[in-house]
Amino acid sequence: MSAIAKVTYLRAWTVLVLAGVVFVAAAIVAFDIFDRVDPFDISDSGSEVQRAYAQIEDSTGQSADPGVILLIESGADVAEVEDTLSRVDGIAAVIGPADDSALSADDGRSLVVGYLAPGATRVDVGEDTEAAFNDVPGVLAGGTAVAAHQVGNRSEDDSRRIELLAAPLLFVLLLIVFRTLVAALLPLLVAGISILITFAALRLLTAITQIDLFSLQVVTGLGVGLAIDYSLFVIARYREEISAGGYGDTDESSDGGEDDDADATGERPISATDYRRAHLRTLQTAGRTVAFSALTVAAALAALTVFPQPFLHSTGIAAALTALFAGLTSLLALPAILALLGPSINRFAVRRDPLRHGVGARSSFWRRFPALVCRVPIVSILVGAAVAVLLACQASGTGLTTPDARELPAADSARVVAEAVDDDFPGVPATELHAVVPDSAGALEETLEALPRVTAVAPPQRLDDGSALLRISSDADPLSDEGQDLVDEVRDALPPGSTVGGRAAELTDQRASIRDHAPEALLILLVTNLLLVAAMTRSLVLPLLAVAMNLLSVAAALGAMAWIFTTEWSAGLLGTDPVMGIDISVPVLAFAVAFGLSTDYGIFLLSRIREARGSAASEREAIIEGVASSGRLITASAVLLAVAVGAFAFSDLVIIKEFAVAIAIAVLLDATVIRGLLIPAFLRILGRGAWWPWGGKLGTGGAAPAPAERH
Repeated sequence: MSAIAKVTYLRAWTVLVLAGVVFVAAAIVAFDIFDRVDPFDISDSGSEVQRAYAQIEDSTGQSADPGVILLIESGADVAEVEDTLSRVDGIAAVIGPADDSALSADDGRSLVVGYLAPGATRVDVGEDTEAAFNDVPGVLAGGTAVAAHQVGNRSEDDSRRIELLAAPLLFVLLLIVFRTLVAALLPLLVAGISILITFAALRLLTAITQIDLFSLQVVTGLGVGLAIDYSLFVIARYREEISAGGYGDTDESSDGGEDDDADATGERPISATDYRRAHLRTLQTAGRTVAFSALTVAAALAALTVFPQPFLHSTGIAAALTALFAGLTSLLALPAILALLGPSINRFAVRRDPLRHGVGARSSFWRRFPALVCRVPIVSILVGAAVAVLLACQASGTGLTTPDARELPAADSARVVAEAVDDDFPGVPATELHAVVPDSAGALEETLEALPRVTAVAPPQRLDDGSALLRISSDADPLSDEGQDLVDEVRDALPPGSTVGGRAAELTDQRASIRDHAPEALLILLVTNLLLVAAMTRSLVLPLLAVAMNLLSVAAALGAMAWIFTTEWSAGLLGTDPVMGIDISVPVLAFAVAFGLSTDYGIFLLSRIREARGSAASEREAIIEGVASSGRLITASAVLLAVAVGAFAFSDLVIIKEFAVAIAIAVLLDATVIRGLLIPAFLRILGRGAWWPWGGKLGTGGAAPAPAERH
């Protein structure tokens, strides 16, 4: 940190010129990032359902399930619709009501379905289909291909719309936090630089790996939040060091000039050397915290890369890069800007004496509250744990589902078509399973027809490789418990070597894949966080406490989120209908992100307490001083991050809403219940044992060296 401080102070213009070059290059590279990412994909390419799909496509020359479903009002020319759909690139086969009576409804409406050719890009087919029928009266385009295209459009529009809405609110909050215009603008500048560089890196990675569309929304929300977080820590500490003033006369600062003389009020004016010392001190304290925080957050998010699902894998890559670039920008570009600004950091104040009233200042509340917690630590632990456990219990009984057209707003054609199929076409099964058996089906038809919820089994279809395809119709919702039970029953009834596909089977295999890979991801997350927190705090006890608190806050956030989206009135407040289950990818993604962010705040709080131990007479005084010096900052940081990420709760897509709400709740809970109640209370009970074995004794090394000692 001392080396970084020296470079960013003495070579500030050079650092900023290089940052400008990188920024311009990143803007050029990232220009078409939204056109290069892949659609949302939560499938495991090695799962049984994907093997079944591949076998069916190879043998039949078309997808197992229709990728396009057209809803045709009575009176429209069905034959012309079929002909138009057959000419869409990527469509291998078209079936209409003349081929299957189940595609006709009692009210005169009908369906035309299109099967995709092997290798066809689902999003491209969906886009071409929507364009082909966009101006055709009486025809609505739906199906998985159209839904994928519409989800992509919604995702891109959401990112741009929510950024424009959130930026002014974040600026107002930053103005309230810092009380000066210049300081308030810097975090937004850091956010813009770090996000653009992350986008450029992802654009380059699209040439060698799959990057999911939704990962860009995670980068946007998380990038803004982390960049503001880290720049907040750095700027607040820099202003705090300036506010402290007079570092004392040392060989480094004393030059016999007027800078060492007190002014008419008895206070020594801040000299240029003092600003350099403030710069150095900021990097040695807040900079070190930011560096460890960026590494721990990146490590937590990188654990997602063990999952084979493209969405989780690519989001792990994208989010880890986001944390690293946010940290690097806050440690390189931001300090260089501060070096050039010097006293101008406090220009255009909206209130007198912003240094004494801004975010870095102590407050009487954040001194009295930890003092109360330290007086009654057991009561504080019981209250804090009760709140967290009560919220966590709300997730009990909540199911896990997978995204479909119901993720879209009610007005989008793919959702309208999906709901019409469910409600008005009873002859079209809610779910169809595709069983590929190694030889002739034989008596399997009777066995399968005898299973509960099975309505029909089509005659076996001989495939090119000698196997047989059985299409099994059911009246069970594929995402319900009955639909999942049916998958298990069908698989148990089939001979060895068989594979089963279908929407219900997709969810079954997604659950199994995530369950199988979760232990490895959790192990990576826990071990990396334990090691990094141990290196930061020089303790073997505090990492265990931090991990336990993180797990508690994440569980509470996921429970609260599950309750919100499964309850009618609270879901309605967010502009959506109550869901039958949480999207299967959201708990995994939210767990990694929230765990990393919780470690972020924990590191900052523990670093301030450790610093306070260098001069405190007792552990109690160190805890109170550490919380008092960081309380305002952690709270402000949590609110800003909750706004930056939580703004995506106004997305048009349910999966993004769920993720945004979970993260917003997690950071707010962590900054209040965990950092305000539980950690101070546990530290009070553990006493010096919390810092065993290398944490330093009271008054002898808990803090960073004084300026004279550093010199």
